[in-house]
Amino acid sequence: MPHLTEIIIILLFLIGMVVIGFVINRKVEDLDDYLVGGRNVPTWAITGSLFATFWGGGTVLGSAGAAYHGGVLETIADPFAAGSALVLIGIFFVSPIRRLRLNSVSELYLIRYSDRVSILASFLMLPTFTLWTAVQVIAIGKVMNILLGLSYSLSIIIGALVIIAYTYLGGLLAVVWTETIQMFIILLGLFVLLPISINHVGGFAEMKNFTPEGFWSFFPRGENLVGWLTYISAWAGMALGNIPSPDIAQRAFSSKDEKTARDGSIYAGVLYWIIGFIPILFSLVAITMVGKGMIPGDIFTEDSEMVIPYLAKILLNPIGLGIFVGSLLATVMSSASSSIFASAVILSNDIYKYGKELKGDNIGDEKALRVTKICVLIIGLLSLVVSFYAESLYDLMVFSFTILFNCLFFPFIFAFIWKKANAYGALSGMAIGFLITFAGCIIERTFVPEPEWFFTLVPAFANFAAMVIVSLATQKKNPPKALATKDGEIIKWVDLRTH
Repeated sequence: MPHLTEIIIILLFLIGMVVIGFVINRKVEDLDDYLVGGRNVPTWAITGSLFATFWGGGTVLGSAGAAYHGGVLETIADPFAAGSALVLIGIFFVSPIRRLRLNSVSELYLIRYSDRVSILASFLMLPTFTLWTAVQVIAIGKVMNILLGLSYSLSIIIGALVIIAYTYLGGLLAVVWTETIQMFIILLGLFVLLPISINHVGGFAEMKNFTPEGFWSFFPRGENLVGWLTYISAWAGMALGNIPSPDIAQRAFSSKDEKTARDGSIYAGVLYWIIGFIPILFSLVAITMVGKGMIPGDIFTEDSEMVIPYLAKILLNPIGLGIFVGSLLATVMSSASSSIFASAVILSNDIYKYGKELKGDNIGDEKALRVTKICVLIIGLLSLVVSFYAESLYDLMVFSFTILFNCLFFPFIFAFIWKKANAYGALSGMAIGFLITFAGCIIERTFVPEPEWFFTLVPAFANFAAMVIVSLATQKKNPPKALATKDGEIIKWVDLRTH
């Protein structure tokens, strides 16, 4: 049974997140405040928000479990490829998308291609963020189940309702500020447990003695072609799949200026790489404990993603455990709130509001704000339902962003770098990338079809080929559009470079 101290600390944390939502809700005056935070968020908050957004349950629990079974090589997708995405976005893409003064990334597809491309892109983003939110909800269930003794079902319901509540109330400002606070709680929890865990097994010297051969290998050794394709797909799915991600673009839109957006993204990526080694160290602690006979050898056979919660449960006192559970919940909630909000904006701003405008019906900002809040509820509850039917955090997390790579990566970057890319090409590429991916899910009756390399690289290559061939074949029938701001200013192709 959990100690009363632990329960009090966790309750205070959960209540605090909702209170922040209430406070920020009073400062939200219009749609611009709700969707893009008034476009005045500073660098440190952007850095904290992006780091906390990426640093979710799949990273903390999933990468520790992956490293436990396969070493660093099994964690390439996250944190290493995911952190690379933040750096690449900061260097190459933040400046041009910031200059467009958009409310959402789907508007990029509208001004560069067409309304149909924008709407299709919006629909294709929804599966990624529904799955990504479900990953976080699953993590909540696992954490509260093993550390507090609550049932898995009750745990995910409580966690999901808290996330939905503060995201609903405060919009992007609530997401950014709670994520920034959560980043510090996350780091506090990890830095409390890590030295205790290392000292418990006898220090780094003992961990070195029990480190499996090849544990720190960053590249495949002695692999065949399939092994290398799997390795490449791990980098591609997360590093490139995150580039067209709407939640990252949203931080660029909300930043007070281009430099803030660029620096915040790069700093977050570098921080993500550094802190990303901590779950890997925890897996090595667990391996050492098993090797020394301190815990049963089969304890993580069924679910290695419980490495960190298990260590916390046996090594921390009630106060420390309460703080650590709060930090894990902060980890999960930061990512979940961001993905819920990104999905809600897609539904309300890019599908509902724009669909109404196409019919000549201007719904106004006040109604658009209400619709966005309703969409927060819809996405949150839908992700809660999905979480009951999924299991592996790490695989589901990686595949969720592989969908973006398969469908939207090439239409996104071609919008900036290839003048001949047109709407017909973008529609063709998106459609074929999604259909191949969806077919795999249906045929195998799973959220994560295998083999991983095939359903990462083949749909993306088909997307690329279809977009190039169809664009070139339809230049006269469907002339490409220039990339321009709402005020008519042309964003030049060389603007992809930050200088």
